[in-house]
Amino acid sequence: MHKFLLKTFATLLAAGGLFTWFRTDASVLAGAAALGMDDSSAWLAANSQDPKPFDLLEAVDAGMLRVDLPWNEVVSAPGVFAWAYKSDEGYKDLAQLFSRLDKRGIKPVLILSGGPSFLNSLYPQQPVMREEFLAAWENYVRAAVQQFCDNVDFWQVGADINDPAAWGNVIFPSADSPVSPPDPALYADMLRIAYNVIKSVQATDTVIMGGLVLGGDCAFHPVAYLQALNDLDAWYAFDALSVELPALNGAPESAQVDACAYAPVQSSGMPLADSLRAITDFIQTAGAKPVWVHNLSFSVDVLSAKAAERGTLPEVVESDYMSRATAILLAYGGADKIFWRYAPLSGTPGAIALQSYANLASTLGGARESNGASLPGSDFEVASFRGSGRLAVLTWRKAGGDEALPAVIPGFEGYDLRAWSADAASMKNKFGVALQVDSGGSTALLVSERPVLISAKPAELKESLTLLASDSAAQAGKGLQAKFASFVQAQKAKAAEKVGAWVDEQQQSLMQTLKNSFNQWLRKSLGLAKG
Repeated sequence: MHKFLLKTFATLLAAGGLFTWFRTDASVLAGAAALGMDDSSAWLAANSQDPKPFDLLEAVDAGMLRVDLPWNEVVSAPGVFAWAYKSDEGYKDLAQLFSRLDKRGIKPVLILSGGPSFLNSLYPQQPVMREEFLAAWENYVRAAVQQFCDNVDFWQVGADINDPAAWGNVIFPSADSPVSPPDPALYADMLRIAYNVIKSVQATDTVIMGGLVLGGDCAFHPVAYLQALNDLDAWYAFDALSVELPALNGAPESAQVDACAYAPVQSSGMPLADSLRAITDFIQTAGAKPVWVHNLSFSVDVLSAKAAERGTLPEVVESDYMSRATAILLAYGGADKIFWRYAPLSGTPGAIALQSYANLASTLGGARESNGASLPGSDFEVASFRGSGRLAVLTWRKAGGDEALPAVIPGFEGYDLRAWSADAASMKNKFGVALQVDSGGSTALLVSERPVLISAKPAELKESLTLLASDSAAQAGKGLQAKFASFVQAQKAKAAEKVGAWVDEQQQSLMQTLKNSFNQWLRKSLGLAKG
């Protein structure tokens, strides 16, 4: 036992050292935070002088915040950049915004969006000239990276790139509500340029492909768009991709987000998960990339109708639905990160949902494995997350309101269990309920539509330390893989810029190799080679 503890301590010390090293690597920070917030309304960016909302984000353990940087707002003329300016939402001071986030340990995801309003275009006949557009784009990206490279580790290239209305604003930036078919070829060039610029400054920064919209024109479905990018050999030029959700129009298990005929290899029976899984299935065949999902929210009408049916508050339904949707997208849909829509003016998320967010963020942070399953012969769902030496389980009923029914959940042999409501005011042990595990490794509890969060910790110290060491090493290994992949892709980007010189160099190297090989063969044939 003494030798085991010494060995385990050494392993934990080594893992801790790896984590200390990786703290400077965006890939590890990305892996550690399962949840983030999405400032899609730009309210935070326009109210960065007020510290209170930032204090709130810190309190709920929001690890990341998506922030928009519209090209048309920060660049009014060629070479003229404004990082603090008056916008329709209010006065935006990006330096102040990033300072507020940095003090609270929140990582910004900067979205390079919009189009060059200073370039000439005539809607709908003549979009901006391609060569001028790409040159201006490179200047915009380079200026943003030079300005914020010390504050930003995550860069999203474009927004809603497969949506005709959003793309119209990119290539007809001066027109009123322009619509234009998305152009994967032009976007591929934008992506390559941004990737080269960002990686040349900091190779470990994360480049995210512009948000793909679900629920739009099927001709520009995310899978079709991704296929086009892959065919254009642009797959190397991003580290992760982002999918934007519409406001969900029903319970998470039945909400429809995509009317196109794309289906996953294996269906979960839940449209929300299956729509995302169809995308992640394609990504696995083209080359595995993390998938981030943003703008998670629910229709106000849906929440009000369900609250009236259950005899409760819309805020309670919102909390339940957002917790369930988060679990579904992570455990069933294959998402790596979920960003909840943050819009204080409309009260989204509400106070109860924010409490659920805080509990999920602290519980799921560092999770490296997840899976979901329906309990046989019932309407109970179970989502499991493994990481940091523990097992976290979220379970709920798909229907039935607040009526709680008994559920038996297997898979807990050797664990001590404690359960809370997902929106519990505190996750301290004294506020949770201890659950018993039977000889077969199952536990029983009462479950309603309100999700229950179960924390499972190994009962034996030896097993607990072993799992913690294993998870720490796995997380460190994941960070190392991300670091290496980022390095390799950065080299590809540099090679792409100097492909002509590289080809000449390789040809000369090949000729020299052949010459040396021939000389060695000749010497050996004539008996001149050394023994």
